[in-house]
Amino acid sequence: MINRLGALCLTVAAVPSLAIPAQATPVNNWAEFHRAMAACWTIPPGTEGSLMAYRFGLDKTGAIRGKPLTTARRLTGDSDAQKRYEDAAAAALSQCFPLAVTPSFGAILGESPIYLRFVNTPPTAAYQINNNVTVFAPR
Repeated sequence: MINRLGALCLTVAAVPSLAIPAQATPVNNWAEFHRAMAACWTIPPGTEGSLMAYRFGLDKTGAIRGKPLTTARRLTGDSDAQKRYEDAAAAALSQCFPLAVTPSFGAILGESPIYLRFVNTPPTAAYQINNNVTVFAPR
């Protein structure tokens, strides 16, 4: 059994498309946090107008504490498009965290709930102060 599991782990690690890219430098502020979240999100086609919003906590090492709470959901398109959008938002969370952070920013994260929205609309004025992070689909 261990040999099969070891072979499976080696196979998954050897497939480049499944590898998670390494983060170059630790995140040190909210602007860098926003860019890191945007880099983790892949927007599925046919989901224009959709959004997913989450509230969660991070510990001082950049790892999610507990399970993120979905605080808002607006899904457009057919049921397949809606599922792809939900899956893409959830995948962004699982691919981005744990997030490498500096000790000073980690201390801030440990004190702040994060309010993160993935929005597939053209950018608009959004409440982008510190732990309120809205990531718009690139246009």
